Amino acid sequence: MTKSSARDKNAFRGKKYTAYLGHVISPKSASSLTNIPNGAVVVDEKGKIVDVGEWTKLKRNYNGMVRVVDYGQKIISPGFVDLHLHLPQIPQTGRSGKTLLDWLDSFVFPAEARFADTRHARKIANWFFDELARNGTTLSAIFTTIHKDATDAAFEIAASKGHRVIMGKVLMDANSPKALTEDTETSLREAEELCKRWHGYDNNRLLYAFIPRFAVTASKDLLAGCGKLWKKYKGTYLHTHLAETKDECAFVKKLFPSSRSYVDVYASNNLVGKNSIFAHGIYLDDKDLVALKASQSSLAHCASSNFFLKSGFFAFNRVKKAGVKFGLGSDVAGGPQMSLFSVMKDTAYMQTETWLSPRELFYLATLGGAKAANLDKVVGSLEPGKEADFVVVDPTRKSGVPDDMLGQTADDILSTLIYLGDDRMIVSTFVRGRKIYDVDKVLTPSKNLRTSKSAGKLRLA
Repeated sequence: MTKSSARDKNAFRGKKYTAYLGHVISPKSASSLTNIPNGAVVVDEKGKIVDVGEWTKLKRNYNGMVRVVDYGQKIISPGFVDLHLHLPQIPQTGRSGKTLLDWLDSFVFPAEARFADTRHARKIANWFFDELARNGTTLSAIFTTIHKDATDAAFEIAASKGHRVIMGKVLMDANSPKALTEDTETSLREAEELCKRWHGYDNNRLLYAFIPRFAVTASKDLLAGCGKLWKKYKGTYLHTHLAETKDECAFVKKLFPSSRSYVDVYASNNLVGKNSIFAHGIYLDDKDLVALKASQSSLAHCASSNFFLKSGFFAFNRVKKAGVKFGLGSDVAGGPQMSLFSVMKDTAYMQTETWLSPRELFYLATLGGAKAANLDKVVGSLEPGKEADFVVVDPTRKSGVPDDMLGQTADDILSTLIYLGDDRMIVSTFVRGRKIYDVDKVLTPSKNLRTSKSAGKLRLA
């Protein structure tokens, strides 16, 4: 709400606002924060943020015409952005002992084949989206499977549960198990049909991504066809894997010998550009980075997965210096945990020669990820005009955290969240002002006005 409109009591008369009170911590950049210990995030009935500031100063603007949810000293921060994860792989989380290609054959491909059964697909999708909300993830870029009906069901469930996603059907027509190998034309046609149905749903809460799994399982015709579809449907995404392991890169070189590099395989098929998200990007040379920067492509750094599958080390400083946009991805189930707290921690641990500050890690999991997805004008930080995607966090819910942590500095709090955090610290998760998770299962205030110690106290200002 602007100062001029705030002075005019009639400017908001008849409108419905909710003020969420707590310790507001939000990134401005990789090194700076909005830090308001006695803060408020005021949200309108459409789920947009209209005010952020000290509540003692803001509340006079509303003259009692606002509903207040008071979280005390608990942290209110932007929701987390997960730029790469696999819905059908969640039952395989924690399956170790294999490097990428063997791991896919042993665990992942059999699990994905089961999604031919749409009842099974719905069951896993319900579980998956509940876990996302439990972990405070409010924007996610998701691989499903090759199955059209299962992907359609995933979109339906994401829509009903209130999630914000970039998602699509996986495309595979080569070097894959028989149960997961598609006819090329059918694969592309079904992807287009799903895109027409779901892209832009609910004012762009659901967005479509064309997803050739990776160059290993895609023919030249599939890649080329995918590139044409992506260019045809403006605002859609291209999401795939890139240079995750040495064995994978060698296989791609054998399959596409005329391409200079893995990046060139995609570039030659019009699969690089704005709204392209490439997962991993470990084995890239300087020319690759220049090409990604010039094309406005983005990377999803999946530190936990790289650690778990022993894939290699992401060249954090070199990618950053090259100016390539990147955020973080859990890569479930290659990554063994969905919590972005864990991914932030592993990102720090994997950079053995570089100290990454809690502020920079927090930025990558929020605003940095939103920028990589070209959605930073919409989400990623708590600012007036953006949509109200946020989480309420209480670090003292986890053992080993000092009882007085909520009273400490923002940097100390962020450090605790990153190095000790997990889903137990998440109190509530909101997307566009709608509560999609509450640790005590309290319904949204408009439906249920019960109070909860952890969920906040509901009252009128």
